[in-house]
Amino acid sequence: MKENTPKTLRCAIYTRKSHELDLEQDFNTLDAQRDASENYIASQKANGWFCMPERYDDGGFSGGNLNRPALQRLQDDIRAGRIDIVVVYKLDRLTRSLMDFSDLQEFFDSHGVSFVSVTQEINTSTSAGRMMMNILMTFAQYEREVIAERVRDKIAAAKKRGKHCGGYPVLGYDSDPVTKKLIVNPEEAETVKFVFERYLVLGSAKEVARELEAKGCRGKVWTTRKGVRHDGQKINSQMIYRILNNPLYIGRVPHRATTYPGEHDAIITQETWDAVHTMLKSNLNHDSTRRTPKINPFAGKVFCGSCGGAMTLSHTVKSKKRRYSYYICLEDQKRNFSICPIRRIPAEAFEKLVLSEIGTLFQTPTMLAELMSRDDFQIPAGILQEVLKNIHGVWEVMCPAERCKLMQAIISRITVYEDRITIEPNIEGLNTLLAEAGMEKENEQN
Repeated sequence: MKENTPKTLRCAIYTRKSHELDLEQDFNTLDAQRDASENYIASQKANGWFCMPERYDDGGFSGGNLNRPALQRLQDDIRAGRIDIVVVYKLDRLTRSLMDFSDLQEFFDSHGVSFVSVTQEINTSTSAGRMMMNILMTFAQYEREVIAERVRDKIAAAKKRGKHCGGYPVLGYDSDPVTKKLIVNPEEAETVKFVFERYLVLGSAKEVARELEAKGCRGKVWTTRKGVRHDGQKINSQMIYRILNNPLYIGRVPHRATTYPGEHDAIITQETWDAVHTMLKSNLNHDSTRRTPKINPFAGKVFCGSCGGAMTLSHTVKSKKRRYSYYICLEDQKRNFSICPIRRIPAEAFEKLVLSEIGTLFQTPTMLAELMSRDDFQIPAGILQEVLKNIHGVWEVMCPAERCKLMQAIISRITVYEDRITIEPNIEGLNTLLAEAGMEKENEQN
């Protein structure tokens, strides 16, 4: 009797190395991992194992997360049904996180894919292999957490000694290529000094940003270790606040909630720093009295017809503590110089205009015909007209929460132009709202 030929099992080899060091060599760590895995697959030839030629190599990627390009390609090929077995040199090459591996194992199982670790003799197709895998993954995660804790302790100790521990390049300083210490960049330092000095005069981060833009000043220009150049960004008010709150500029190194004397030279004097932060605190206390109401019935619905940016409700308090509310374009607020022709829209006038447009919109023959033609619209036209013809009166007796529910249900978008507004209705929301109202009325009658 002729023996049955074993089923061909397509094997994909995954390799990983945390650092890019030595990867340029002709035979590197990734090659060594693949070589050992290929030999293991060859030893299983009698069982039908076949090594696929595609390489899934992640060089320079941590095992602490799953955001790796080769791993993503591997998962895509598994979804496409091209792989039967995933082979790795060692379990932690795939991941060091027990939670991540649990998710990967669930993914493998859902696609009928087995997992094999060459050096640890783990094969998830057996119960013993699964048990051993879980034990080893527990230790792998413990090792990763210990390493992370050591790194955190090392950074904390270094900062206590005044050392700068890398991170995003800071305007005003460069990193010495040999000592890695911060050294003052004279040209950029002048920009930093300008920010602090002008803020004390103007009291406004946005005004300072405008002056910098007019002077042609931009943010930090730097190049990564891989040679990728990052051009300086246009300096906006958020960047100004980050500069004003960075203790590096007074020669101190921040770490969590405290700072330590740094090895680098200060750009700003302590007196200037104290004066700026006194003003920042004063401005913050002033702004805390100008909070926008928590409930805005048109929240997320209003957009600028000029630039398409979202418009939000803000307010100011003038003489006799009278509050004036208005809508402003958020995109234009982010710019150092306003280019949007739509500035401030008085909230009271805007509200009246929206209500008037709504009362008219839903009673036009065209809109009513559109509503009645929908299979999912269940409210008779007469009821709809009755509800909306006196929307001003209904609005006056509504509480803020009811107003919010109404507008969020029946409006999809309000676009504000210089001379008009347009309203896009939410037909589904209107139908649901009126249906609920009809049911409530019916319940009251019963």
